[in-house]
Amino acid sequence: MARGLLGGDVLGRLDVFDAQESDIIGWRVGMQQFFLSRSPAHLEHVFIGAQDRYRKSVHYRLIAAVTGEGLLTAEGEPWARSRRLVQPVFAKRHLHALTPHMVSATEDYLTGWGSLPDGTTLDVAAAMSELTLDVVGRTLFGATLSDAAERLRPAVVVGLRTGVAAARLQMLLSLPRPLVDLGGRLLLRAPPRPRSLRRIRDAMQTIDSVVNDIIDTRLTNPVPADSRTDLLGLLLDARDEGGTTMDRRQVRDEAVTMMLAGHETTANGLAWLWHLLATHPDARDRMVAEVDAVLGGHPPTGADIERLTWTAACFHEAMRLYPPAWVLEREAVTDDNLGEYAVPRGSTVIFPVWSIHRDPRWWDNPDSFNPERFLPDRPPPTRGTYLPFGAGRRVCVGAAFAQMEAVVLAAMITQRYTLRSAPDAEIIPEPTVTLRPRHGLPMRLTAR
Repeated sequence: MARGLLGGDVLGRLDVFDAQESDIIGWRVGMQQFFLSRSPAHLEHVFIGAQDRYRKSVHYRLIAAVTGEGLLTAEGEPWARSRRLVQPVFAKRHLHALTPHMVSATEDYLTGWGSLPDGTTLDVAAAMSELTLDVVGRTLFGATLSDAAERLRPAVVVGLRTGVAAARLQMLLSLPRPLVDLGGRLLLRAPPRPRSLRRIRDAMQTIDSVVNDIIDTRLTNPVPADSRTDLLGLLLDARDEGGTTMDRRQVRDEAVTMMLAGHETTANGLAWLWHLLATHPDARDRMVAEVDAVLGGHPPTGADIERLTWTAACFHEAMRLYPPAWVLEREAVTDDNLGEYAVPRGSTVIFPVWSIHRDPRWWDNPDSFNPERFLPDRPPPTRGTYLPFGAGRRVCVGAAFAQMEAVVLAAMITQRYTLRSAPDAEIIPEPTVTLRPRHGLPMRLTAR
């Protein structure tokens, strides 16, 4: 079972539940015990009721070699303190102030599309990744990354691929946590002989150089509080209940975490959205009508976003069918029980978000694209069955930011262009750290 999850049709293998009545299965690889559960009750137990008995799974220690100890990878009190400091940064009043950065980045990017002839085929997955990286750069640092962006983009790709390799290595070899902790600490200190380690080291040096230079500039030339319109300024200003601020390393780790994790999730969600709209023209036409009626040709503002209900619903439904975080994993730090299963300390519990989002017990016609599920007048999904941003106290702190960003970008692209499926395109979801199109997402671009 574990090896089956590593290769071939990984998502298809998650349908193992269809052949049995139980919501949980277990298996062992060497000394490591694994459990796969699609039960909302089990998920609520692990992420909420018994959350102190679990921590993030072991492969996050290797991801930490790239991101540092930000909210994605930290544990215990360091995580709790960071959460208390970072969560207010994403308050609604701050998010609306970031909308102009999202708009300007999208306008600049679409200017490049304006030089393309109608019918041009482009990889929409790559395009959304480029665009969302610029958006996160501007919202984080208050300005375009300009020349640094060309160095930063390939470095970010290497960083994300390191996370993929870490996940597969841990699952395949079932490495004990102390060895993974050691590997994460040594990863960037390794001599530059192995080519892959050299690429990772060089990528992290590039990311650190760009981010640290920006932080140094801000610390040397502080921006007045009433003029700050970016997340970095808010991070530097954040204070805990004792009035203590983040140290410089923590600011760096949170900024890099936001940059890597933030842009990749939204980019994949938007890419799958365009694919689904192209294959469901009625839903696309309804989005066009809504965008035209609400915006009237002007760029979206913070006040407009709440009126773009169909656009938001389409994005939510895309995140249901193609969740970027396609599995959630936790490691037991003490013995526990899930139903009839004893979960020994050190076991890994996996929740297949892909399967939960397509479970017919919770979703009518679960494989169909139906954005009406997420309109404001519809009842919310059953608790524990819609998990695009995780669950429990470690639910993604930037979820509201990602949703706002997706609506702004989707609306602006819809105002100007129609994206249609390229003939004979092979669209295959590839479950790596996030769920992305294996061969990209070729689509034909037409100006409206």
